[in-house]
Amino acid sequence: MKRQEKGLDELSYRIFFERTFDPISLYEVEAGKVRFIDVNPAYEEVMGTPKEDIVGRTFLEVWPDVEPCWHDIIMECLNTEGSVHCESYCASIGKYLEAIAFPILPDRVSVIFLDRTRWKKSDEKLREKQKELLDYREELRELAAQLTLSEEKTRRSIAGQIHDSIGHSLVTLLHKLQSLRERRCSKEELDDAIESVETVIAQSRELIFQVSPPTLYDIGLNPALESLAEHLLAPQGISYDFQGGNLVHQADDRICVLLYQMTRELLINVIKHAKASHVSIRVHRGPGKIQVVVEDDGIGFPSPFTFKWGKLDGFGLFSIRERLHPIGGSIQIISEPGKGATVAMTAPLNMPSHEERGEPLDTAHNS
Repeated sequence: MKRQEKGLDELSYRIFFERTFDPISLYEVEAGKVRFIDVNPAYEEVMGTPKEDIVGRTFLEVWPDVEPCWHDIIMECLNTEGSVHCESYCASIGKYLEAIAFPILPDRVSVIFLDRTRWKKSDEKLREKQKELLDYREELRELAAQLTLSEEKTRRSIAGQIHDSIGHSLVTLLHKLQSLRERRCSKEELDDAIESVETVIAQSRELIFQVSPPTLYDIGLNPALESLAEHLLAPQGISYDFQGGNLVHQADDRICVLLYQMTRELLINVIKHAKASHVSIRVHRGPGKIQVVVEDDGIGFPSPFTFKWGKLDGFGLFSIRERLHPIGGSIQIISEPGKGATVAMTAPLNMPSHEERGEPLDTAHNS
């Protein structure tokens, strides 16, 4: 009866040993040497070593270059007569393993291995993404600060122009009109006053164009972009051509304003940095999308190109990407040093709803 029970115990042990999904190895320790007694099929698969090449050989014969921790836990397990835990990368098989060694007889030890490679890689990837997120947030903070400074600089510039041009012209005109009221004026004086009024009107229109171009709202994006190119590029001696594509698919006003502002930034960058002689502007429309492409024949971007803020002069391209991303848009750049640059900005025809964007609508326009 006892022999039968012993046979059943051995059968149960063998079934458990053979069918366990995790690698298990059995060792015998004699005269300080660790020798393999048995390994299960999972050990063969994970470790990549056939059973017949292991059993009967010492640990160091099978794994001569393995990390010391895998051998040490076996000896420590016998010395302490308790379980020992080890977790490390195993270079010999290219996997990250967790091992638990426990004594089964005074001179025998069993070790169960857990393959943590996939978990470790996922954890490392998560850490990388977390670092990227922190870097990205830092870039956004820097961008927000720079945008605030840029807005203030623009306001100061417009205020200065109002003071220096329109303000001065109005004061001069006032003095002339007061003089005309006090005495009979000549035709030349009247013509001079009229010319002053015309100058103030022209200066006012110029400032209005800079702040919010009427053509964009009155007759649409295509004429506004063409007028923008004429206004910015022609005075700099930079030629341009414009292709507006078909107007079947219309974009809403908010998208048009956004694309207009970003195109203006690109053209200003071309004027400041590209050393270009010609610029092409193209507008493409299709179902659900609108794209504005700005191409120049200038010096191009440095190689390798990066979107990280601070790696380029200014922050225009990073700013453009961050304004397009929340509305489901994108920016693509093709450039080689000395061979010009092509920047394509793609946006949806309609501004996404608050729920689709996951943020208040005004957030995308804080630029």
